[in-house]
Amino acid sequence: MRNMKGQAAMEYLMTYGWAILAIVLVIAALIFLNPFRAPEVCLFEQAGFTCNEPPPQLFVDSNGNLLMNVKVWNQAGQGIQVSEVMCTNAPGNEIPETGAVSAGQYGAPSTLNSGSSMELIRVPCVNSDGEQITSQANQEFRGKIVVWYNYENDIDQSVQHQIKASVISRTAQG
Repeated sequence: MRNMKGQAAMEYLMTYGWAILAIVLVIAALIFLNPFRAPEVCLFEQAGFTCNEPPPQLFVDSNGNLLMNVKVWNQAGQGIQVSEVMCTNAPGNEIPETGAVSAGQYGAPSTLNSGSSMELIRVPCVNSDGEQITSQANQEFRGKIVVWYNYENDIDQSVQHQIKASVISRTAQG
């Protein structure tokens, strides 16, 4: 009888070698994809508007104030006139009474045609009391952006429509 210890040792090493290689590949994929971080998301409550392409940018200026850059797409089928916007972390459906800013001041066109987008730049984020939020870079923000608008053919332009989008993103240094 021949001694087969060498072959048994080699089979043992090959079996466990493949298992270790598979574990290393899974760990590398998890590190690369980072599935445990919060996704960056911007999702409107109603159809006709999107804001996730590209995801919103939340950043902290040199004074620690939290600001947002967001691109809003009008897919409502008709032109709209955006009057005010607000970024807030107020809980639930609550919207602060103060803190909304004129959309034109932050880059909104006078009329946003259907199928086109507007970039709102450096919109200040406020808390439920309407006060400017201060933050630090690399913090998670959970809040919403609120847009007040009118359709071009609304009978009474003083009665405004309101849409809200939930926003989850990480803050950056601006």
